Amino acid sequence: MTEPLTLAAPHRVRCSLTDQVWRDVVFAHWPCDPALLQPMLPRGTRPDLFAGSGWIGLIGLRMTVSSVLGVPTPPAFRDFNELNVRTYAVDERGRRGLVFLSMEASNRAFVRIARGSVELPYRYAQVEFTHRGSEFGYQVRRGDVGLELRVRRGPRIAAGEAERFDTSRWRMFSTWRGRALHTPAEHEPWALHSAEPLSCADFGLIAELGLPAPDQVSALVASRVDARFGLPSRL
Repeated sequence: MTEPLTLAAPHRVRCSLTDQVWRDVVFAHWPCDPALLQPMLPRGTRPDLFAGSGWIGLIGLRMTVSSVLGVPTPPAFRDFNELNVRTYAVDERGRRGLVFLSMEASNRAFVRIARGSVELPYRYAQVEFTHRGSEFGYQVRRGDVGLELRVRRGPRIAAGEAERFDTSRWRMFSTWRGRALHTPAEHEPWALHSAEPLSCADFGLIAELGLPAPDQVSALVASRVDARFGLPSRL
């Protein structure tokens, strides 16, 4: 049985791997054939479906890494912009989670440590954040590939089933040294706003993953959450 999509985490993160703050978060989502996503998932997981489809998420945010294993991070390591590509999966116990496919970040030191220690798919890139009135945008450039995401924020909304599917994810599935892991996450419920997509243009970043670029996207905006990731364990 697949666990329900809840607005708050169904568990407490008592031993924190890292504490983070996410600001000016922009979500964009579009459907994808689950058969394309399955080979990208950790062993023991399968695509989580909504409306009969797998989904790709594109999330831009301004990141602050407050601490790692309870130790405050140095200023040069703390703050950066990030844009990640993710999808959603279910493990054999019915637990829902997210899987990162690409994580573009503007902090070279953080990227090096995250890739080397927990094998997350971080890559150093120029990630620019823009905010003019109700418009929010992220632009990514990494070598010859890039992406642009711009939206116009609308009114505050209550999270329906689709919004919970896109945002209520309380664990990360990943692979480390060939082993499938799950890492619990916890944060307060999102304060979500509707958003009008203005631009979601792929300049090779999505294509190099072997995924289809979107024709149309659904979008959301959130201002801030304080998040904690717990210690990973094997699936």
